Amino acid sequence: MIGASEAIAVIKGGRVYGDGIVLAPDGRTVVRDVSLDFGRTGEGHWLLQEKKLRPPELIAGRFAVLATALGGSYAHWLLDELPRLISLYDWGDRPDLIAHAQAECCRSALKLADFQGRLIEPVRRKHLQVDELIVPALPGWVGRVNAAHVQGLVNFTAPIQTPTAFSPERIYISRASAQRRHVENESTVMAALADRGFICVQLERLSWAEQIALFRGVKIVVAPHGAGLANLVFSRPGTRVIECFAHDYVNGCFAQLAEACGLDYTPMVVPGEGPWGTSPKSNRIDFTIEIEALRAVLGWD
Repeated sequence: MIGASEAIAVIKGGRVYGDGIVLAPDGRTVVRDVSLDFGRTGEGHWLLQEKKLRPPELIAGRFAVLATALGGSYAHWLLDELPRLISLYDWGDRPDLIAHAQAECCRSALKLADFQGRLIEPVRRKHLQVDELIVPALPGWVGRVNAAHVQGLVNFTAPIQTPTAFSPERIYISRASAQRRHVENESTVMAALADRGFICVQLERLSWAEQIALFRGVKIVVAPHGAGLANLVFSRPGTRVIECFAHDYVNGCFAQLAEACGLDYTPMVVPGEGPWGTSPKSNRIDFTIEIEALRAVLGWD
């Protein structure tokens, strides 16, 4: 039986497979609206191509599934999973959870929500069936939050206060420690920006509270496309954002987020032949930021 209240479904005997794929009790029907399937279109889902699923592990009790595909990465957790936790608690229920919880930000959010129940971490190809599955709606397709979700995130994190002397108004977000999409001339870029008061930050070295505090106070952000820009959700309206892309991979998710937050957003794409690319294979390409083009975007002589 499936019931719903304010975009939260209740499935008796519902199942969860892997990173948050929701299945009907029969184990053969994927609930597509809440089961992300990257790189595919239409009605199909990759799980439907599996010839045989292992039998589910039966777990007694009521569980809410917050986990989503790629929810183990920061941007997808913040923009896809955390809004589901907020909507669940706004609903007034406190079931046990199936959610990503290993990262410090996840643990901090659960503590902020005063979560005290059982928690199951999603695992690839793990198949679960529970007595009653609570399924909050996704906030949007792959991080496409709207203004209401933005306000929900801002309200939820409002109690987080991190007094710090490190509160630059102009920052450049480095991807030096990332596995892909490095800026090949980053030292040159930072030298040019440092002359105008920019500070280089590596967000992975900051706690979640420190990242929130940083983005609350910043006035100008320059960054290559990357998960750290999800923190724009905490920035004040009017904050300037210059997002830099390789020509072969231009992803508009943070442009949409900036619009929802009322930010002053400008994309800067490395020149190249043909239309901008969006192939997932291209998102690993290192690239160079043109200094004169960056100066022009920032309005510097």
